[in-house]
Amino acid sequence: MIIRVVIRGYAAGKVQFEDRVLIADTDLEKLLPDVAERHAKAMAEHRLHYIEFEFLDEPDPNQRFFRFGTDPSGMVMPIEVDL
Repeated sequence: MIIRVVIRGYAAGKVQFEDRVLIADTDLEKLLPDVAERHAKAMAEHRLHYIEFEFLDEPDPNQRFFRFGTDPSGMVMPIEVDL
């Protein structure tokens, strides 16, 4: 199965990038650590404040988004990362 995901990076409450990707569900666990490492580095360097993953095929809005970062002020139900 193919999973459609939008990855957005935010700084100062504004979108800094938006990547739309198609990921085979069998590759999800392999790809996410690489993506997370790249974005965590950008947060450690203060170029980004939080990342949002939107799973486009998820109908439940409470499950559709996954957000993490160092600035929870713009996030709903944030997970704060202490770098």
